[in-house]
Amino acid sequence: MFWRTNTAVGERVILVEAMSQDLRVTLRNLTVANALRRIEPARLVVFSGADEGWNNIWTYFEIEEVRALAEAYGADVVYDIHALVDRRVAGDAEPTLVDGVDLGGDLPESGIPAETFDQIVYATACRMAKIARLGDSAEHREILARAEVRSREFARVYDAHLRADDVVALITSHVDYNNFGLAVEAALRHDVPVIFPQSTGGLKAYAMYPEKQDPRLPIRANLTEEIGLFFEEHLWPNREVIGAGRDLVLYRLKASLGRPAWWRAEGIHSQIQLRNSDQRTAVRTPAAARVGLDPALPIVSVFNHAVSDALGTNVECFADLGAWFEETAAFAADHDQVGWLFVDHPQQDLYDDHGFFEAVAAQYADRPHMAFHSSLDLSKTYLTALTDLVLTVRGSVSNEYPAFGIPALQAGWSEWSTCGFTTVAESVPDYFALLDTHLKGLLVGDVLITPEQVERARLWAWFYRSASDVSSVFVGHWDLGEGDQLFSNLEVSMRQVESDGDPAFSAVRRMWRRREPFLTRMDWRRDAAALADDLAEVTG
Repeated sequence: MFWRTNTAVGERVILVEAMSQDLRVTLRNLTVANALRRIEPARLVVFSGADEGWNNIWTYFEIEEVRALAEAYGADVVYDIHALVDRRVAGDAEPTLVDGVDLGGDLPESGIPAETFDQIVYATACRMAKIARLGDSAEHREILARAEVRSREFARVYDAHLRADDVVALITSHVDYNNFGLAVEAALRHDVPVIFPQSTGGLKAYAMYPEKQDPRLPIRANLTEEIGLFFEEHLWPNREVIGAGRDLVLYRLKASLGRPAWWRAEGIHSQIQLRNSDQRTAVRTPAAARVGLDPALPIVSVFNHAVSDALGTNVECFADLGAWFEETAAFAADHDQVGWLFVDHPQQDLYDDHGFFEAVAAQYADRPHMAFHSSLDLSKTYLTALTDLVLTVRGSVSNEYPAFGIPALQAGWSEWSTCGFTTVAESVPDYFALLDTHLKGLLVGDVLITPEQVERARLWAWFYRSASDVSSVFVGHWDLGEGDQLFSNLEVSMRQVESDGDPAFSAVRRMWRRREPFLTRMDWRRDAAALADDLAEVTG
């Protein structure tokens, strides 16, 4: 009832993805879509479903639950695109009308560049196989072939949608793999903006606008550059006003209060219980004994990635995330003047069930200066006490550790890598040259991170966890879960909140009209005095 009376239906279409098993994800997509419909009257066309590969990863998918939710949010059409793709792969040429568009029969090839298509197919196959890279086995060839034929049909269907409908925007929870990523590629080629809400916090979302995309870069790289520009234009000049809010968020970050404390469990295990350098020094000795390294030596921590996750979607130095880890381990083997701590991903099994981490560890079992450990066997207090330098490609450790004065070297781009608080390598030779320079600095006692970099990292933590996280009663906080409590809260909110009374509406309107790359709690383009007042109010 709420959305029927608080949105505007028009002739145009908003395409909404609903392919997650978690209803909180779909709820965010639908809420953003309905907030956008208040600005751009449109109908909602929702595509959903899952295939065998995704069900093996996510364990379940109930399309009827998704359909009921989408229809409650005013969707005009909800259809199972995975079932449609399967029929097309099987050679079913029967007409299939979806919102008046025939998605059956002999659809033309999409306009996606071959190199981009091949990259998406390969990344999808690696994710389905849960492996860092594909080999030449019959099993891997079969997985790749299945991903290729299904990807071709996904691409045709998405292009047919976007050619036939007057599409306002695509709303999607992911921009990777064939089922999500090919929709994003098609939308941007057809001059349709993409908004992708995040699975964390209140209401967080990024946006991609066709006029701002450089087709020569991977899909996430343009966003990285836009974030860096926004940081320099708005956050850094206001750092003094933001100070109080920044310090509060830093406390929450240390205490692991609220998402995103990515991947690790909540509680004392994920808290950093160090208040000063003296405590860090005291804890370092038992922590080093735990992992078998010399506490007197500098220690470099190498954080393994979810090795099959979203390959090739941003700028990276190495061929893949596994190659970075393997080649870093080989480098470490020849540099015993420092200690090396290699830790796996906290949810390694979701992304690798072929023993990648264990295989690398076995190669260097005879190297006493190299230790391989499960990250969940070590508290963040121990990890922080041990780590003198962080190595990663794009991991969140590269924004967390610099906020506590620990330098990070990245072998690729992340959302924040143009914000000036990490060192970012441009190539494989550059990465190892920078790593060698960092090691020499550690050995002579140099401080490898500047006070400005620490300040920048703390500003990013505040912006990510607070200023770009919109508190909306129409989605509820992520930590409410997806059960009865969430939906009871939504029902109360929709009965009681005035139609213009939720920050989601103004945040989406501001982002959309100003072509900003993310939702924000406040208007960063107000005059300086007014913005300072707003920041003072928000940060205390």
